[in-house]
Amino acid sequence: MFRIAICDDERKDCERILGYVREYFDAHGQEAEIRTFDHPDAMIEACREYRPHIYLLDIVMPMLTGIQAARELRWDQPDAQVIFCTSESSYALESFDVNPINYLLKPVDHDKLFATLDLAVSKVRTDDDRSIGVRIKGGFCTLRIHEIMYIDYRNHVVSYHMLSGKVISTPTLRIGFAEYMEENDPGPDFIRCHESVTVNVGAIDKLTKTEITLRNDEVIPVSRGRYSEVLDRYMDYRL
Repeated sequence: MFRIAICDDERKDCERILGYVREYFDAHGQEAEIRTFDHPDAMIEACREYRPHIYLLDIVMPMLTGIQAARELRWDQPDAQVIFCTSESSYALESFDVNPINYLLKPVDHDKLFATLDLAVSKVRTDDDRSIGVRIKGGFCTLRIHEIMYIDYRNHVVSYHMLSGKVISTPTLRIGFAEYMEENDPGPDFIRCHESVTVNVGAIDKLTKTEITLRNDEVIPVSRGRYSEVLDRYMDYRL
């Protein structure tokens, strides 16, 4: 399912764009969850967890311009697709600093928006649909990769710490953490940050030489010997 965010402080413009976006996904037979916002601060706060694939942003808004909002969103979501919808043509050159898909002038043209959404959808990563099966006490469960914040190992038990705050744990293991992770590799976005902790690079909000703050505000350790490798992977992901 695609996740879409629309931010526009002009109610009529927001409703027009919302109608077009709904029409687009209905016409293509694709599911989409669409949320609207009338202030960029509210959008940024909500999207830390919502994490849209596509943003449609006005530029001239209270306190924070759409371009400034896009810069902040880009840091946390480098793969998100950004479309500007604005009545001001003077920001066009500045907007390319955040690599938007398109810059559409209001009133937004139906056909131009559809063509722009075609391009945005073609660029969306579908990694959110990836999942892994994890053995738990009494059976198995399926975990979505992007919802795993980090994985740790204590007392011969591996625990998956989820965005929701839930912790999914394995039965007691007879193998060590390194061997378990080799057999249950969650993918290239995960990196060992400590002898007993593997972190989802996409979940990192802040990194220091001693600890990592995740986007759900949890804090986990990073060992001195692994800091450089984690930093390199983190910067590659962000940039």
